[in-house]
Amino acid sequence: MKAWAGLIGGFVLGFLAAIIVSLAAPDLLTRYTQVLVPADRSESVKGLILKKQRESARLLLTLSTPKGVLLATFTEKIDEVDLLIAEGSSATIRLRTYSPFVENPTIEKVETDNGVQRSETPSTSKQ
Repeated sequence: MKAWAGLIGGFVLGFLAAIIVSLAAPDLLTRYTQVLVPADRSESVKGLILKKQRESARLLLTLSTPKGVLLATFTEKIDEVDLLIAEGSSATIRLRTYSPFVENPTIEKVETDNGVQRSETPSTSKQ
């Protein structure tokens, strides 16, 4: 009887451990697995910036793309992205898969209304 109780107890503990790991692992391993996703499996999406909203800990951008409208939320490099992107400009961002809500997408290129391209790191100019 003790053998069966140990076997069933081990099975239950293993099952609970698998559930806990499956719930916690995606959040904990995301930063490590992002570098493992090849660039050819991601897509570039170009869109027009419809609205930009700055909050204390994040920056929200609404982009109109050929696939639909998406909301990009930036929680990293907020000041830099805020200076880089203006409403009415077009931006190209890199996504793993298209989704209406994305967090911290990679900005590939930003173009203003007059066609001038901006890079992600602003260069200093002599005046």
